[in-house]
Amino acid sequence: MKNSVSAYAIGEITDNLIKNVKNKPSYLEIFANWKAVVGEYIASVCVPYKIVKVPSNKMLILKAKKGHALEVQHESLKILEAINTFLGEVYFSRVHVIQTDLNDDLIDA
Repeated sequence: MKNSVSAYAIGEITDNLIKNVKNKPSYLEIFANWKAVVGEYIASVCVPYKIVKVPSNKMLILKAKKGHALEVQHESLKILEAINTFLGEVYFSRVHVIQTDLNDDLIDA
């Protein structure tokens, strides 16, 4: 049984993405094309959440469904390669995964 997505959860993720990628439409494309960038399976268990500045580059924070965070972290190098290839430059240097109660409605959106 699917849980309904709260307006707060969608708003929180949307606000974080927009705040962190203002004036960078190519980076917004990552979020719009998430499934095409990282593949169907990874896209089914995690979503991009936030971009954080780290020394000399940026880190992408992902929210993963409970029980999948370790698996997503294990695939982080492949995820980084796919995203940076999509962008045509090495924009992200790290991925950090947060385990959370994502529901299927949010993942499938």
